[in-house]
Amino acid sequence: MTNQIGAPLAAFATLLLEVMDKEPPLAQRAAVYGVLSLVGVLLARKRWWLGLLVLPVVALFGFADVGELRDPFVGPAIIEEAGLLHVVMWYALILFAVAIPAVAAIIGRRRKSS
Repeated sequence: MTNQIGAPLAAFATLLLEVMDKEPPLAQRAAVYGVLSLVGVLLARKRWWLGLLVLPVVALFGFADVGELRDPFVGPAIIEEAGLLHVVMWYALILFAVAIPAVAAIIGRRRKSS
């Protein structure tokens, strides 16, 4: 007689243990957010408000990533498999991708107004 609970539980455990196989590496995320930040800074140097045009794109990527991290099944599995430092670095990448173009736009606006 087979265990009725064992098979689904084993499949769920396999899903949890292999979630990072389905996620892009942190270096790839750093490259994407870094390129977006660089584009925002370069645009802000041309016209201060152009740097802000990158923020909706960063927001789309950021909301998708935060959605994965906040998922009740995927988020804990990521923390368990990759570690808390991986998640903290992931949030930091999102924060810097928002902050760097915004700061570049603020500096560009102050430079233009004085």
